[in-house]
Order: sequence, then structure tokens, then C-alpha cells
Amino acid sequence: MIVTLIQSIMIICVWKYAFFSGDTFSVTPAKSLDMMVARFVASMMMHINVEKDVRAGLTMMKYSVNHYKNFTNVYPAFTIGFCQFLTALIVEINVMVILSSLPDILGVIMKYVSLAAIANIPRFYYNSLVEHRMADVKDLKLKLTNFRHNKPLEGAPW
Repeated sequence: MIVTLIQSIMIICVWKYAFFSGDTFSVTPAKSLDMMVARFVASMMMHINVEKDVRAGLTMMKYSVNHYKNFTNVYPAFTIGFCQFLTALIVEINVMVILSSLPDILGVIMKYVSLAAIANIPRFYYNSLVEHRMADVKDLKLKLTNFRHNKPLEGAPW
């Protein structure tokens, strides 16, 4: 939750800067082909970078819902997966909106690098856990026993 909070604060700071800086913030179409290519490549690279976080959040939510009997309290597991999913999605959308408001290629590249750092905050944090007990579970594979075709939610509580 701390990582999600840090990412959210940084996204809010970016939007505060975008709206309250002296420059006018407006999404404009690209005026040249090289500008369009730069925006497209930066957006695609961010999508590739953030897609694994979106997928991990969706997988965490799906596992917690389908295997609710494995948890004493399923809500924190689902909430953390939802926060990871939502934060990654918001970062990706922000990158696309902010990059399409920039008028020059160098600005696109510089903003992409700084916004990619926000997207990588979870990896920075989790890679810094060297001798923490959570570092031992990074290679743990959870056994999937409930699948949708077996109707795992039949008789599940609300």
C-alpha cells in the first residue's frame, strides 16, 4: 500500500505541475511525422513497461476471488491487487495524455524517462528488499486448484 501511495502522490504532483505551471497544458495533434513517431514509440514503450503490473494486479485479484478459502481475510489480497492494477493503468494513461501535450521531441523523451521512473517505483522498492522475509517468496508459484469451468464461486459468500 505504501508503494501505491507513493506512486499516487507522484502522479498528483505531475498533474499539479501540468495544470498550474506557466505553460498552457493542452493535448494537441502532432505537427510532423517525427513528432507522431516519438509520441507513439514512447507510449508503446510505456505500455510494454506497465503491462506486467496490470497483468499481475489482475492475476492477484482473480486468484483471491477464485481461491477465497485459502485466505483468512480475502479483502486485503484483492485490494492490493486492485491498487496495483489501477495505479499501473493510471500511470499509463497519464503518460499518453502528457506526452501528447508536448510540442517537441526532446520534451517527449525527457518526460517519458521521468514518467517511466514513476512506473518503476514498485520494482525499485521490491528490489531493495534484500534480507526481508518477503524476498523469499518471489519465486513461489501458487498452485491453481480452482478454475472458472469448475464454478469456484458457487456457494461463495458475498
